[in-house]
Amino acid sequence: MRDRRWGYLLFGTGACIVLALAVHGLGAQTKVQKLPVGAGAIGKGPDAIVLPGYEDVPRPPAFTEAVRKVAREQEQAIDNYTPQPAFAGQTRAPKPSKVIPYSVEVFGDPIANPWSIAFLPDGRLLVSEMNKGLRLLDKNGKSLWYISGLPLDFSKRGQQMLDIVPDKDFARTRTLFFLYRVPPKEAGDVGKSEEDFPIHYPQIEMVGRGQLSADDKNLTDVKVLLNTHGIEGRMIQAPDGSLFIDSGPLAGRGIMSRNWTQSQLPGSLMGKVLHINADGSIPADNPFIGKDDTRPEIWAFGVRDAQSMAFDSQGRLWSAENGPMGGDELNLIEKGKNYGFPIISYGREYSGDLINGGLTAKQGLEQPVYFWTPSIAPSGMIFYSGKLASEWAGNLFMAAMSPRFGRKVMRLELKSTPEGMRVAGEEFLLAELGGVRFRDVKEGPDGALYVASQELIHRVVPKR
Repeated sequence: MRDRRWGYLLFGTGACIVLALAVHGLGAQTKVQKLPVGAGAIGKGPDAIVLPGYEDVPRPPAFTEAVRKVAREQEQAIDNYTPQPAFAGQTRAPKPSKVIPYSVEVFGDPIANPWSIAFLPDGRLLVSEMNKGLRLLDKNGKSLWYISGLPLDFSKRGQQMLDIVPDKDFARTRTLFFLYRVPPKEAGDVGKSEEDFPIHYPQIEMVGRGQLSADDKNLTDVKVLLNTHGIEGRMIQAPDGSLFIDSGPLAGRGIMSRNWTQSQLPGSLMGKVLHINADGSIPADNPFIGKDDTRPEIWAFGVRDAQSMAFDSQGRLWSAENGPMGGDELNLIEKGKNYGFPIISYGREYSGDLINGGLTAKQGLEQPVYFWTPSIAPSGMIFYSGKLASEWAGNLFMAAMSPRFGRKVMRLELKSTPEGMRVAGEEFLLAELGGVRFRDVKEGPDGALYVASQELIHRVVPKR
């Protein structure tokens, strides 16, 4: 479950057309309605306007008092859903075989609503702050300045910074890759408050790149590499320099999963793991190149709201996604595979209704390696090298945001079995901080874990 209150509605951008679409595994045909630019959604519920066309961007409804009332009720709902796992250990794993003590301290100056943190080769730290931009900290965490040149105007509502990824050869190239989100062009200058515009446009996730100037104060030669069609996600650079991006579909209270099937649509980038080269071109090994009905950027299908990506020591790509009400997942992402949403899910609708009749498995769709009910709301994650603690070597550390079951750092001990990768143990760290919402975690040059909360960076060191 995402720590998000409001759901969205969708509009198209062409002439008024009603289409029919049959999505494999979802049963009966779903009507698809495309509306002209500027068409309003006020007074229309989430079932009134269903799926838009492949290229269309989302538009949410106005925040009426009725919408707010439903959201408040759903916010208080107790998630007691316990679906049957597909195999032993797929959820509620025991504690890891070895649990060690650790110390935690505040690192450096306060920060403001970060999405991600990233170390530069010289030990300085970049902090991507959603509503302020890209901040540079020195090696001790002291704030230096905000880097200018981002394609964002924070004086306008709906423009936010997301992920930041220094190029693996940053010392030579000075290149930074970043995710950000802006309203679609049709929104115009909607102002900063909800009341400034009657229709509430969500942001569209974009992929950009730029070069950091020699004085470290400006981004230059900024280019937009891709419009992901999604609303948010995470990005990681592969060893070969290419980029993998999670493109989150519409999600949140008020959204019925059966009505928002972009994750399964081959012509939409929304709800996918995407793969592009560092210049925005298409890698030659992408699985759907040459298929007329499928976007060539797609690496994998069936993703919901994924905000976590990491490579393990074997070079395998992992992702964690926020389910709806329960059903957060940890997935091992493989080329051309389909991870099922919304055909299968271990979560429910925010209303409490089952998704697709409660179906959790289907032939041809991948099972998560692990899932959580209730939700933890997973965010940034890393595989730890073991530099300061051999007991943690190869373990997955994941920031969690959920106000009820999450707001910890999850430590997962993984193991390889003849049936595939499994979670052998799970430990909750930093619960002693009293319910702090964690957004990202990175391993620093010194081997410590650096964990970003809403206002601080915490340095976590295993005790020997």
